[in-house]
Amino acid sequence: MIKMKIEKFKIELYDEIVELWKKAGIELGSSDSIDEITRVLNRNPDLFLIGKAQEKIIAVVIGAFDGRRGYVHHFAVDPNYQKIGFGKTIMDALIEQFRKMNIHKVHLFIEKSNRSVVEFYINLGWDVREDLIMMSYVPDKKLYKRHL
Repeated sequence: MIKMKIEKFKIELYDEIVELWKKAGIELGSSDSIDEITRVLNRNPDLFLIGKAQEKIIAVVIGAFDGRRGYVHHFAVDPNYQKIGFGKTIMDALIEQFRKMNIHKVHLFIEKSNRSVVEFYINLGWDVREDLIMMSYVPDKKLYKRHL
Protein backbone atom coordinates (compact mmCIF):
# COMPACT_ATOMS: atom_id res chain seq x y z
CA MET A 1 0.00 0.00 0.00
CA ILE A 2 1.28 3.44 -0.97
CA LYS A 3 1.59 5.97 1.85
CA MET A 4 1.44 9.72 1.46
CA LYS A 5 3.54 12.11 3.52
CA ILE A 6 2.18 15.64 4.12
CA GLU A 7 4.69 18.49 3.92
CA LYS A 8 4.62 22.27 3.73
CA PHE A 9 5.00 23.58 0.21
CA LYS A 10 8.31 25.21 -0.77
CA ILE A 11 8.47 27.60 -3.71
CA GLU A 12 11.22 25.46 -5.29
CA LEU A 13 8.43 22.97 -6.04
CA TYR A 14 6.41 25.51 -8.05
CA ASP A 15 6.89 23.84 -11.45
CA GLU A 16 5.86 20.46 -10.03
CA ILE A 17 2.60 21.75 -8.55
CA VAL A 18 1.75 23.63 -11.74
CA GLU A 19 2.12 20.36 -13.65
CA LEU A 20 -0.07 18.59 -11.08
CA TRP A 21 -2.75 21.30 -11.31
CA LYS A 22 -2.76 21.01 -15.09
CA LYS A 23 -2.90 17.21 -14.94
CA ALA A 24 -5.85 17.47 -12.54
CA GLY A 25 -7.70 19.89 -14.84
CA ILE A 26 -7.33 23.10 -12.83
CA GLU A 27 -7.34 26.21 -15.02
CA LEU A 28 -4.48 28.52 -14.16
CA GLY A 29 -4.52 32.28 -14.54
CA SER A 30 -2.28 35.24 -13.82
CA SER A 31 -2.90 34.84 -10.07
CA ASP A 32 -1.06 31.51 -10.30
CA SER A 33 2.27 32.93 -11.48
CA ILE A 34 5.32 32.15 -9.37
CA ASP A 35 5.22 35.68 -7.89
CA GLU A 36 1.57 35.33 -6.86
CA ILE A 37 2.09 31.83 -5.45
CA THR A 38 5.08 33.19 -3.49
CA ARG A 39 2.81 35.88 -2.02
CA VAL A 40 0.23 33.37 -0.81
CA LEU A 41 2.98 31.08 0.52
CA ASN A 42 4.58 33.92 2.48
CA ARG A 43 1.22 34.90 3.94
CA ASN A 44 0.07 31.33 4.77
CA PRO A 45 3.16 29.11 5.08
CA ASP A 46 1.49 26.59 7.41
CA LEU A 47 -1.61 26.27 5.21
CA PHE A 48 0.01 25.52 1.84
CA LEU A 49 0.43 21.73 1.83
CA ILE A 50 1.66 19.04 -0.52
CA GLY A 51 1.31 15.29 -0.34
CA LYS A 52 4.17 13.10 -1.49
CA ALA A 53 4.28 9.39 -2.27
CA GLN A 54 7.66 7.91 -3.05
CA GLU A 55 9.09 11.48 -3.25
CA LYS A 56 6.61 12.45 -6.00
CA ILE A 57 4.07 15.23 -5.37
CA ILE A 58 0.65 13.62 -5.78
CA ALA A 59 -1.53 16.16 -3.95
CA VAL A 60 -1.56 19.88 -3.25
CA VAL A 61 -3.87 22.30 -1.47
CA ILE A 62 -3.56 26.01 -0.81
CA GLY A 63 -5.12 27.06 2.46
CA ALA A 64 -5.50 30.74 3.19
CA PHE A 65 -6.59 32.87 6.12
CA ASP A 66 -7.81 36.45 5.67
CA GLY A 67 -7.86 37.25 9.39
CA ARG A 68 -11.46 36.09 9.77
CA ARG A 69 -12.20 33.06 7.57
CA GLY A 70 -10.25 30.20 6.07
CA TYR A 71 -10.24 29.38 2.37
CA VAL A 72 -9.29 26.38 0.26
CA HIS A 73 -7.81 26.99 -3.19
CA HIS A 74 -6.41 24.78 -5.95
CA PHE A 75 -6.87 21.45 -4.21
CA ALA A 76 -5.72 18.68 -6.54
CA VAL A 77 -4.81 15.02 -6.43
CA ASP A 78 -2.97 13.39 -9.31
CA PRO A 79 -5.64 11.49 -11.29
CA ASN A 80 -3.53 8.32 -10.99
CA TYR A 81 -3.87 8.53 -7.18
CA GLN A 82 -7.52 9.56 -6.81
CA LYS A 83 -10.26 7.63 -5.01
CA ILE A 84 -7.89 5.88 -2.59
CA GLY A 85 -8.00 8.33 0.32
CA PHE A 86 -5.20 10.79 -0.44
CA GLY A 87 -7.59 13.69 -1.02
CA LYS A 88 -9.22 13.15 2.35
CA THR A 89 -5.81 12.81 4.01
CA ILE A 90 -4.47 16.14 2.78
CA MET A 91 -7.79 17.92 3.45
CA ASP A 92 -7.82 16.53 7.00
CA ALA A 93 -4.30 17.90 7.49
CA LEU A 94 -5.38 21.33 6.25
CA ILE A 95 -8.49 21.33 8.45
CA GLU A 96 -6.32 20.46 11.44
CA GLN A 97 -4.15 23.52 10.69
CA PHE A 98 -7.32 25.65 10.54
CA ARG A 99 -8.42 24.20 13.91
CA LYS A 100 -5.07 25.10 15.48
CA MET A 101 -5.66 28.68 14.31
CA ASN A 102 -9.17 28.71 15.85
CA ILE A 103 -10.76 29.50 12.50
CA HIS A 104 -14.54 29.28 12.80
CA LYS A 105 -15.48 28.73 9.17
CA VAL A 106 -13.73 27.66 5.96
CA HIS A 107 -14.94 28.41 2.43
CA LEU A 108 -14.05 27.02 -0.97
CA PHE A 109 -15.17 27.53 -4.54
CA ILE A 110 -16.04 24.83 -7.06
CA GLU A 111 -16.91 25.29 -10.70
CA LYS A 112 -20.56 24.27 -11.17
CA SER A 113 -19.67 21.80 -13.89
CA ASN A 114 -17.46 19.80 -11.52
CA ARG A 115 -20.14 17.66 -9.82
CA SER A 116 -17.72 14.91 -8.73
CA VAL A 117 -15.79 17.44 -6.65
CA VAL A 118 -19.01 18.64 -5.04
CA GLU A 119 -19.80 15.05 -4.07
CA PHE A 120 -16.26 14.60 -2.68
CA TYR A 121 -16.71 17.54 -0.31
CA ILE A 122 -20.24 16.52 0.70
CA ASN A 123 -18.80 13.13 1.68
CA LEU A 124 -16.24 14.95 3.85
CA GLY A 125 -19.02 16.82 5.68
CA TRP A 126 -19.03 20.13 3.81
CA ASP A 127 -22.33 21.91 3.10
CA VAL A 128 -23.43 23.36 -0.24
CA ARG A 129 -24.47 26.99 0.32
CA GLU A 130 -27.61 28.01 -1.51
CA ASP A 131 -27.79 31.42 0.20
CA LEU A 132 -24.75 33.03 -1.46
CA ILE A 133 -23.80 34.32 -4.86
CA MET A 134 -20.12 34.60 -5.65
CA MET A 135 -19.06 37.72 -7.49
CA SER A 136 -15.66 38.87 -8.70
CA TYR A 137 -14.17 42.23 -9.52
CA VAL A 138 -10.92 42.80 -11.40
CA PRO A 139 -9.37 46.10 -10.24
CA ASP A 140 -6.72 46.16 -13.00
CA LYS A 141 -7.80 44.59 -16.27
CA LYS A 142 -4.22 44.87 -17.61
CA LEU A 143 -2.91 42.78 -14.70
CA TYR A 144 -5.48 39.97 -14.68
CA LYS A 145 -5.31 37.24 -17.27
CA ARG A 146 -7.65 34.26 -17.31
CA HIS A 147 -5.01 31.80 -18.50
CA LEU A 148 -1.41 31.47 -17.37
